[in-house]
Amino acid sequence: MEPEIFINFKHYENAVGESCESLLNQFNTVKNNKIYYCLSYIDLRLNSKFPDLNIISQSVDLNGYGAFTGSISIESLMSIGIKGSLLNHSEKRIEKNNIVETVKKAKENNFKIVLCVENIEEIKNYSELEPDYIAYEPPELIGGNISVSSSKPEIIEKASKICENKTKLLVGAGVKAKKDIDKSMDLGAQGVLIASGIIRDPKPINKLISLTGKR
Repeated sequence: MEPEIFINFKHYENAVGESCESLLNQFNTVKNNKIYYCLSYIDLRLNSKFPDLNIISQSVDLNGYGAFTGSISIESLMSIGIKGSLLNHSEKRIEKNNIVETVKKAKENNFKIVLCVENIEEIKNYSELEPDYIAYEPPELIGGNISVSSSKPEIIEKASKICENKTKLLVGAGVKAKKDIDKSMDLGAQGVLIASGIIRDPKPINKLISLTGKR
């Protein structure tokens, strides 16, 4: 099975604004429909310029249209062709009730949610909501050099059994090489959520090609 790869651009200097567009131009040469690009709010407009890429948001709010300064709703994302979002990333955590209601609303609108979790208890609790994806990222490994597949293989294995027949499991944190992805898949994951492993590489396009084996 080919892995699904979600690339989080975060708010790195080399991955927002004109730099974001430059990266997408390069990534657009890699023909793989199982790659998703998680962009900041200010760059989601690029969805219309790169119709062949799977572009999703880094977060989304529960509210709809109205007097909600600073919010971004499912409705507004869908109006510009964005069909999914990360939710509850370790750098943008939200309350449990908000998670429950947002996942419910997303299901009603056929809007994909990649629900980020930090530990096995959250995997158990939130897999019951049956979001499209559960992304397990232990916060202490995020941005580091030790892969989650090396450091916590037993949790990935447990998580895959918990998520079975409910949601797809992604894993992330410290993923930097194809062997990390392969091991995660062997442990039962369906893909990875990766940020600095690609975006902070001196040659992001070369790193992506090395991880996918495709050009």
